[in-house]
Amino acid sequence: MTIAQPAAADGRARAAITPTLGALDHHPMLGVAAVLAGAFLSTINSRLTTVGLADIRGGMGLGFDEGSWLTTLFSAAQMVVGPSAAWLSTVFGVRRFMLWSCAVFCVTSVAVPLAHDYEMVLLLQIVRGLAVGTFIPAALGFILRSLPPRWWTWGLAAYAFRFVFSQNIASSLEALYGEAGQWEWIFWQNAALTPIMMVLVWFGMPREPVNRALLRATDWGAILFAGIGFGLLYAALDQGNRLDWLNSGVVTGLLVGGGLLIVAFVINELVVAQPLIHLRVAIRSSVWIPAVLIGFYGFGSSATAFVLPDYLTRVQNLRALQMGDVLNWIALPQIFLVPLVALLLRYFDARLLLAIGLGLIAAGSWMDTRLTHEWANDDFLWSQIVEAVGLAFGITALVTYAVANIVPAQAAAIAAVIQTGRLFGNEVGSAFMQSFVRVREQVHSNLLGLHLSQGADLTDRAVAVLSGLFTDRPLGTGDVAGQSLDAIGDLVRREAYVLAYIDGFWTVAWVLALSLGLVLLLKPPPPNPLTPPRIRG
Repeated sequence: MTIAQPAAADGRARAAITPTLGALDHHPMLGVAAVLAGAFLSTINSRLTTVGLADIRGGMGLGFDEGSWLTTLFSAAQMVVGPSAAWLSTVFGVRRFMLWSCAVFCVTSVAVPLAHDYEMVLLLQIVRGLAVGTFIPAALGFILRSLPPRWWTWGLAAYAFRFVFSQNIASSLEALYGEAGQWEWIFWQNAALTPIMMVLVWFGMPREPVNRALLRATDWGAILFAGIGFGLLYAALDQGNRLDWLNSGVVTGLLVGGGLLIVAFVINELVVAQPLIHLRVAIRSSVWIPAVLIGFYGFGSSATAFVLPDYLTRVQNLRALQMGDVLNWIALPQIFLVPLVALLLRYFDARLLLAIGLGLIAAGSWMDTRLTHEWANDDFLWSQIVEAVGLAFGITALVTYAVANIVPAQAAAIAAVIQTGRLFGNEVGSAFMQSFVRVREQVHSNLLGLHLSQGADLTDRAVAVLSGLFTDRPLGTGDVAGQSLDAIGDLVRREAYVLAYIDGFWTVAWVLALSLGLVLLLKPPPPNPLTPPRIRG
């Protein structure tokens, strides 16, 4: 996948992609550390709120339906600010923008466990989401502007590292808080971590005045249409499975409202003089294909983000601490794998490493299709190691390829596209898998139940065996035969779920395998410091 390019093109591409940044702060590495810490905080808070929702609901005395909106509004708010955060950080200055976002996020994180009014908790979650949602889009541009070109690959690798690591380490962290009975620290940890980030921002980022020319040219219509539109669509996806999709007026209203706002956004971008996101840039194959691929990547990560944890919880009755032992096999190897990928990107085409990554994720999911109800922690070891390698290769190579195709003027658009694609990909994968597993369990339960009708020979023999067990060890005062039938029903339900999870792993494997076709459509990026020497020379 590598090709030779004329030497002159190398110089032009370097000039195109190398940003101009006034006077750099004398501690730019601290600034890079700050934006990377912010990206980590953003991702881990989203995941931690989800995996710790049961503890949060218990601590706040909320029902299942009430608690579900805590995570929905927090994540949807991140989607609202995602399309505009990179632009606004350029207008107001990254340093000022990040300091205010950090302060708001820190204060609201402290306030959530102390609030006793449900509406106030929801409002705080929205504000928290808006604040933390600014961290990731602002990171990408600052990394490119602050690091020397020879360090760009390593900076992007660090940026990509938190995708997989924070998503899978969250179960262990939540288990630590849950086992100690300190669910409040799901929020209060930010009061300890965010001030450190603020110190890094204070000393590591240059003081920049408000760019009033850009402020006057800001496309506020696009900010409102795209942000609220994507936020409504995200909320619809997140609540869809719980409310039964189009059978719910809430979900239908969110989908229609969000869709109309996205249409208004597209029309707005076509007619305004200075659009927030140039659509002619977004429709380039070097932009829209990586955006779709990052969505596929997010869908593929649902194998470890939903299918596997749900199996361990529902079938094996494992707690978060025990599930963390399995997911750590994905999270911890990233410490070594991501730097390895960054090193390989200096010598190999990002498209090749991306194909390897997507293929390995598919292979890991395929390995899990041998699942039985007896599988526990160690049975997932090799499949999770394969997926860990695939996830590291996939996201690092994909982000590097996407950035290698941009020039500074497109940085805000690319950051918005990456953030939106990542959030939507994860949510589509999670929403689809929740509904898919639920429906497939019902199908398998019905099919298995056809062979266990009352009065059938197989059923009568199973009832007789279990009746003997319940006669020796009775449970309550119920009828022994009735208890036997209930036990058989539980076995059928368990096996139906196992078959549904197998279907889920098959789906992930096939979707990731098919996504390799899009990789073939990717064109080589222009020669620049992010491409290996064989492409540049």
